[in-house]
Amino acid sequence: MGAGPCDPSTKVTPRQSLSAYLHTSWRRVLWMAHAMEVSQLRLAVTLVLALALILFGAELFTNSIEWLGRKLGLGQSAVGSVLAALGTALPETAVPVTAILFGHGKASAHEVGIGGILGAPFLLATLGSLVLAISLLLVRRTHSTYQLKVGSQAFSRDMGFFLFAYGVAIAAGCISSPLVHRVVPLMLLGIYGVFLIVTLREKATDTDDGHLHPLYIQNHADNPAVPLVLVQLFLALACIVGGAQLLTSAVEQVATWFTIPAFVLSAILIPLTTELPETLNSVVWIRRNKDGLALGNVTGAMVFQSTLVPALGIWMTPWHLTPEAMLIGCLTLGAAAYIFGMYRWLGTLIPAILLSASMLYWVLPIQALAALWHNRTVYWWGCSIVLLLSVASVRFGLRYRSK
Repeated sequence: MGAGPCDPSTKVTPRQSLSAYLHTSWRRVLWMAHAMEVSQLRLAVTLVLALALILFGAELFTNSIEWLGRKLGLGQSAVGSVLAALGTALPETAVPVTAILFGHGKASAHEVGIGGILGAPFLLATLGSLVLAISLLLVRRTHSTYQLKVGSQAFSRDMGFFLFAYGVAIAAGCISSPLVHRVVPLMLLGIYGVFLIVTLREKATDTDDGHLHPLYIQNHADNPAVPLVLVQLFLALACIVGGAQLLTSAVEQVATWFTIPAFVLSAILIPLTTELPETLNSVVWIRRNKDGLALGNVTGAMVFQSTLVPALGIWMTPWHLTPEAMLIGCLTLGAAAYIFGMYRWLGTLIPAILLSASMLYWVLPIQALAALWHNRTVYWWGCSIVLLLSVASVRFGLRYRSK
């Protein structure tokens, strides 16, 4: 019989041993590369599918919500600030509510919940403004339609309610009083109730009597039936929520790969994906020259997310805001107050103002990178660049507007 592989008489030269080791290592590298390629391909497919679902849902949603507003006799401000805002606020509301309700009181669950509650208005006030500005610049090339045409009464109403309610929610996080934490949720619920009453009373002042695209699931009917409008609306919401959930899971996987902290994930990345419905709906409405619906969709969602959702967070968590949470709150209030103040000063909204406000978003990622690299210089240099870009965009926009 010949010598087996374990026979001591079998001699393995160093060259053969090195060759076997390199061969095994190379196969292991190829297997890992193949696994990474499959994982990355799966992630890419998930992202494309999620975006397609959200875009498809946004098209169905805007069409059905316009018909629902027509059936109810509501104006553009009520349709955008109430109906559209409530419908598209579902994805980003689901994340913090789920974390709080099913987190079994864990500190990490409260951290994710508070981050999601504060992060949603932050994303709308900053990156939402960026999307609106880019949409205006791309869709409208002439100077006469360069500005965002908004109703002064509706915009002032939404921003006033948001600034007051969000400020109350942030202030409650600085006061460790059980009485305050019992009273503030009821106060926020009352604020949203008053907002609904004031908004719905304006239904007769700005009713949209223009032409509407036929309902997609009843394309040949000039006056679709209400049940079919509701069926298309629920189908659109299912697509939006499903796409947002797929996008959120993909972002969470990316965060796991790069070991991103839970608060950064919940305050920046998850709201970044779940805020797509509002922003993409607004893009669709800007393309259709319905600026009141486009802006009301965003500002109405901001009011909803500064009242009902924080009320739940204050009621079910300790609501002690960390320095990072306070930073998000201050940036959100700063961006919203800046947009509202410039609108009151100029009497209109131009893309330069929205672009300038959106620059505040980058303060938080810059801070996260500085903490990750343990380098404060990155933070100060980054904030300086953000400030310069913000000032430059305003100066350019005002100069262009004066021509």
